[in-house]
Amino acid sequence: MSSDIPFLKERLAEAARYALMRRLLPAIRHNLAGSLQPIGMMSAMLERRIKSAVPDLAQLGKNTQALATLSREAAATSVNLMAWLGPRDNDPVAVSSAVEESLGLMSTELSFRGFSVVNQTADVLAELPKGMLRSVFTASLIALTDSAENAASVVVSATGEAGGTRLKIALEPGGMAEFAAMGARMTSYRTLQWTDVQALADAEGVHLKYASGFVQLDCCAAAAAASGG
Repeated sequence: MSSDIPFLKERLAEAARYALMRRLLPAIRHNLAGSLQPIGMMSAMLERRIKSAVPDLAQLGKNTQALATLSREAAATSVNLMAWLGPRDNDPVAVSSAVEESLGLMSTELSFRGFSVVNQTADVLAELPKGMLRSVFTASLIALTDSAENAASVVVSATGEAGGTRLKIALEPGGMAEFAAMGARMTSYRTLQWTDVQALADAEGVHLKYASGFVQLDCCAAAAAASGG
């Protein structure tokens, strides 16, 4: 029976990754649309100028360069978003930038659900594997806000020590209560449970601690090095 435990844990982690992916799809779709919209607007403007009686070739050249730049940026954004749950590498990345990226991805949904975000990780120099931050941290953020009964302020903090890194997400009084009712209608898939987050944490070697109003992630240096390859 004990030989089946690793297999069972991996299946639970796979199920949790699927649940997280389903919850992230609306946010990913929103961000993709945001990166593609400027291309559509620039293309429409370029088409109108080409059809003018006396096209301004110099201006058309500038518009074409701008369109190329927007296209490259949109392509890079699309690749990054599509690889959100399955990055090509699991190299260590700065905690501060990874947290900012996750919060940026979820910002629209969180605000429409009545949550305001306070990110206190800007000065943290620690690094953690990209996959862990994109999976365990983001799932913790969603599960914590899913379990909240009222609008609140989401405070994210981190500390880096010789033995590892600690990430904490806490709910504090605040937020935008006028949007809370709307948030319930925005959830397009089931809420994330702590069992989902625990399965992801086990897969990434993260010690998970949670209670009403907060979640804490402890990642030791050894686990981070092993996960980062």
